[in-house]
Amino acid sequence: MVVRNSFEMNSLVVGEKMNGGFEVRAPGRVCLFGEHSDYLGLDVIAASIDLVIEIVASPREDNEIHIEYCDLGEQDRFSIDSEIEYRNKRDYIRSSFNVMRRKGFFPTQGWNIHVSGNIPIAAGLSSSSAMTVGAIMAIAEMAGKKLSTEEVALTAYEAEVAEFGESGGTMDHFASAVGGVIHIDMESMKVTKLPAELDSIVIGDSGEKKKDTVGDLRYIRTTVESEYEAIKRKISTFDHRKTPANMVYELTQRKPSKERRMAEATLRNRDLTNQAIELLRDIKPDSYVLGEMLEEHHEILRDDFNRSTPKIEKMIQAAMGAGAVGCKINGSGGGGSMMAYASGWEREVASAIQLAGGTAYIVKVSRGASLTKVKD
Repeated sequence: MVVRNSFEMNSLVVGEKMNGGFEVRAPGRVCLFGEHSDYLGLDVIAASIDLVIEIVASPREDNEIHIEYCDLGEQDRFSIDSEIEYRNKRDYIRSSFNVMRRKGFFPTQGWNIHVSGNIPIAAGLSSSSAMTVGAIMAIAEMAGKKLSTEEVALTAYEAEVAEFGESGGTMDHFASAVGGVIHIDMESMKVTKLPAELDSIVIGDSGEKKKDTVGDLRYIRTTVESEYEAIKRKISTFDHRKTPANMVYELTQRKPSKERRMAEATLRNRDLTNQAIELLRDIKPDSYVLGEMLEEHHEILRDDFNRSTPKIEKMIQAAMGAGAVGCKINGSGGGGSMMAYASGWEREVASAIQLAGGTAYIVKVSRGASLTKVKD
């Protein structure tokens, strides 16, 4: 069976205050180009998709927050009067309240919060980032404050990544908050919407749970940054954002080490992303060129970062055989999902992914996170 999304994104509704209740919907995302680049200060291209996390909030008459994680069958409750203790690492809604409190944004009354969604968990589609973006928007609304889209994204990054000393970047949060197809310049933190109209995207969830996503990101980051320092000892002017990749390749006279290959791969990713920016400036980019570039990106992730798995490779082969023009690992890899650009063959591609053992989601590029007031 092909799984389709059950929510439609809503635009921000402003005007007369109703009963104080509201809904926030924050989308997941796919990374088109620049996987494992944002936390290294290199540019990325991402797109929000119409799978969402939904947060429904209604006011209480006390000073407590009551949370129901509807899909997980879990509950949480705490007081808003002081800093909130974490039950475990990655306690993202609690951390969102703490980070917002430190910024002077906190509710003056309690709230009931229901969290649900249709983004597969741990599938590389940024369900946790979408939830954190949604939480930040919700807390701002509870506090009667307004945050810009950029402030929402950066505050969500603080709550999800910086608060717990993790190694991720800001791509997921900007993609969810801003929406559409976006280019993020990680040097200036400038986010630009790209005109490209993309369709026929199929997500294939392998169902393989990642063993240690945070540890993987930390290993890649520290390894590559160490190699950058070694390269600087040979090329004093080395700049990982600007130095031509060929200059680095010329340093290696023999077969490069695994670590050097990883560093060189980030430069290949960088250059491929820059090419993709130009391609995606067209409203209707050439599907086959885009597909070839996605394939090249996947090869880098598979061969140089070792991020694929036999099952994901099987799903990709099935998708390509059913008409996809390009596929790649989506997210940190080592499990999770892949994406296929189906170019009009989405049903056939989705069916092939299912037959290969995956769960298929036909998705479209969506708008960013939104908030809607709830009427009585």
